[in-house]
Amino acid sequence: MVRMTSGMLAFLVASLGFFSIWLGGIVGQPGVPGPAFAAESLNVEGLPADPKAFRAQVDQILKKTDGLIGKLKDNKNAEAALLDLIQTRDNVLREIFKVENRPDGSKWTAKEARESVEAMLKLLKAHYEKAAGIGG
Repeated sequence: MVRMTSGMLAFLVASLGFFSIWLGGIVGQPGVPGPAFAAESLNVEGLPADPKAFRAQVDQILKKTDGLIGKLKDNKNAEAALLDLIQTRDNVLREIFKVENRPDGSKWTAKEARESVEAMLKLLKAHYEKAAGIGG
């Protein structure tokens, strides 16, 4: 199993973002968010260092995500994007516990647990934006 560093993950996310913007400009795909969509996003950067404050901020992100999930539940066009969003939200919920607590037998350090959650939050943001673009 290959483990991504935060630099590798940032490069991958930036590359995919650039490619999708480029492709969206060329093809003009329906459902791809445009410039007016920029306000409807999750802020997953610059989260607090303190584990309890970090958890509180993540809980706010998850609450906003749950709101979008509720809006899209009956939208047949958003089904696949909605499932991705729900699965990623659930992954964040499973991992966030490890930031504040170290479960018995855990091999991850607190730093590794936080990095894992931050990576999942970036993925959650991408799924959120995709789902919001389809539903909006």
